[in-house]
Amino acid sequence: MKIYFIGLPGVGKSTVGKELAQRLGYTFIDLDTYIEQQAMLFVDEIFHLYGEEYFRALESNCLKEVSCKENIVVSCGGGIIKTKKNKDYMDGPCIYLKASLDTIQSRIDGQTIERPLLVSKKLEDLYLERKDAYQEFQTFEIENIELTQTIDKIIEELKL
Repeated sequence: MKIYFIGLPGVGKSTVGKELAQRLGYTFIDLDTYIEQQAMLFVDEIFHLYGEEYFRALESNCLKEVSCKENIVVSCGGGIIKTKKNKDYMDGPCIYLKASLDTIQSRIDGQTIERPLLVSKKLEDLYLERKDAYQEFQTFEIENIELTQTIDKIIEELKL
């Protein structure tokens, strides 16, 4: 089985994805990390040097590559939904991970990771731009409040 996580930056896709993969005995793939390894540049460097359009093309190619693997949990970047064809590569449940904007903002404020699009946009604006696309991509959505509870709900929803 292949399981994909989508949602806003800072919602906890990587944290939840790692834990779910561990519980299921699956391989965890953070798509942004995978992209960085392939490009030999950090995501923010790719954005600064080549722009968002180039990054989105690279992101799609990397998603297509990882989707060929089995028994994986993939944490996708927050903007994966900006390229509609990416939905075709997600041949497994696509979980829209949600949290309140205040919760996400407090998580982001506590991190040192540079999030290129949040330099020029507010989190609320990003949410408003993307919420319909997240819903279009999703198989189901889960509120990420507490890690263990979130994982339990996902496993129940997936009927594993």
